Amino acid sequence: MNEKPINENRTHKDSLFVDYFSKDRDWKQHFLSLYNALHGTNLQVETTSLELVNLEQVLYKSYYNDIAVLVNGQFILMIEHQSTINPNMPLRLLEYIARIYGNIVDSKAKFSRHLVPLAKPEFYVFYTGDQELPPESYLYLSDAFPNQVQNADLTLELKVKVCTIKSESPSPVVHSCHDLEQYVQFLELVEDARAAGHENPLKWAIQEAVRRNILRDYLERKGGEVLSILMTEYDYATDMAVLKTEAYEDGLFVGREEGAYEKALETARSLLLDGFSAEMISKYTSLPIEAIQQLVD
Repeated sequence: MNEKPINENRTHKDSLFVDYFSKDRDWKQHFLSLYNALHGTNLQVETTSLELVNLEQVLYKSYYNDIAVLVNGQFILMIEHQSTINPNMPLRLLEYIARIYGNIVDSKAKFSRHLVPLAKPEFYVFYTGDQELPPESYLYLSDAFPNQVQNADLTLELKVKVCTIKSESPSPVVHSCHDLEQYVQFLELVEDARAAGHENPLKWAIQEAVRRNILRDYLERKGGEVLSILMTEYDYATDMAVLKTEAYEDGLFVGREEGAYEKALETARSLLLDGFSAEMISKYTSLPIEAIQQLVD
């Protein structure tokens, strides 16, 4: 039986990682601290050109690349935040970078007799899952080539550096980047709160992080929005785990759209109790305003 891909009929939700390092008011400062830690540099926001070159729903219905930033017009740093290791990440990133080049390079220039200068790409996965991995490892596109001859010349390769950032022995970049270290500490607070059975673990984690001076400025500025992101992020992760374990019957995927809808309603109820507007809840759950209004009524 041929396995068909999962049809994710849902809207992409940004993760806390994506928001903090590429969308927040101070994202340039956060991102540059990460870039400096990865490269051993000391670039400053005031003298560094940073341009987001993320894809906007061009490859798949619900797959986006997480972070892609053009640095001083010379480097494209691409970062994916993953809680599971995907061995096909080099292939995905190959597709992403090809589309990005297509967006930033003049289409006519490709047919010029002069060499077109390209920004050098670098690919990273920041891994936060529970699988035991070394602090740093690599994924290669060539791993997918069948009958690979050892030491053979490759006409195509893509190398992805996998940085384990949440473990007892994380990648050195964690302790070299204050922003990333604080992000990991916040994730640990969330896990501790859920393990302890707090009634509102995400809200407790935010309050405790502020008390401990972890991501304090960021959380105090947009704590409510962070709560919304976290709730949809955790619901999305849970939902995807369910979807990926569903059986295939007669070649057709048997989904649980009803379960996904009920989970979204549950999230909406929690957000209403926390005082969020129907418009904001609709934005973060993809529920229609009418459904949320029914909950209000």
